[in-house]
Amino acid sequence: MRSRITVSIFSVMTAVLSLSIGGCSGDNSESTADITQSNIEQPINSTDSSSAAESSESSSESSDENSSAETEPADPRGEPTILVGLDGETIYTSEITKVLDIHGDFTTVDQITADNDGVRVFCDGFQYFKEPEGTAYDNYNNPELFDGMEFVGEIPVNNNKYRRVNVGDKICGLTLVEATTQFLIDPSGYEENHSYYYPDVGDYGVFMRFEGMVTIEGFMSSSARNSYEPDGGALRFTPIENKLPILGSWFGLDVGFFVTSAYNTNELLCFTEMGEISPDKPTCDLGNLGIGDIMYVRATFSDIRYIGDLCAAKLENMEILSDVLVHVDDSI
Repeated sequence: MRSRITVSIFSVMTAVLSLSIGGCSGDNSESTADITQSNIEQPINSTDSSSAAESSESSSESSDENSSAETEPADPRGEPTILVGLDGETIYTSEITKVLDIHGDFTTVDQITADNDGVRVFCDGFQYFKEPEGTAYDNYNNPELFDGMEFVGEIPVNNNKYRRVNVGDKICGLTLVEATTQFLIDPSGYEENHSYYYPDVGDYGVFMRFEGMVTIEGFMSSSARNSYEPDGGALRFTPIENKLPILGSWFGLDVGFFVTSAYNTNELLCFTEMGEISPDKPTCDLGNLGIGDIMYVRATFSDIRYIGDLCAAKLENMEILSDVLVHVDDSI
């Protein structure tokens, strides 16, 4: 036994001396491995060697598991909630800006539960829209498709999907620059539509603003003098083209196409996906559009804003395409 130990020690010393003399030549690693395996491990009991290797491997695996558990990053979105957007994706706690209880007081995200009827949740920075189908009709250009207030043509279907549009994203050639999304905990509404999404204006409302311009044809009306508008002249635009993003409707239901009238006269009708636009801050010549008049025009808008499901925009330009189609008399 003593002679084996002596030989082994002598071999190790020889190996070390050889390495010291040889320096860092290319094949030294293979040579070292041979020396170590044949001269150092040979005298050691094989059972002890196996146990030591297994222990070392186990210790390494345990260390790797602990290291993995310690370094696993938390989800930057926070925790998932019961809220789901119109795109089918879950809303996370980090996306929530504020939560109000049924009384309008601020509360916390842990109150967002299915049985907390009336809780409102607001998320800034995104909203849900879909592209318009593009088809629209009116009884000025398509009189054969209307029977009074009824549209008798073939009803189009918009199969475009709602998508989440974040601030900075484009849709319909416009860039979203401000947005708030609202959810309302309403068990009855959810049971019917499987969504808490809610774009209503309400007391706190939702607001969206787009950057860019769009030109749309439609009916421009200048209100007659009445008890609510004693001076008259308030502008209202009823588009006959679908060119603007379609905002998600209450609880995710699709309103689809509907008949709307210019200035509630029931004489100029549109079958469209887009409701009335309130032009403000006009910087253009209104031509011979007088108080109480309704005319067919081509209007260019900028600074387009959705306040809930209402739309307002800055009137940049207006080209009159008809004579006065309807004149509404003053009521005062």
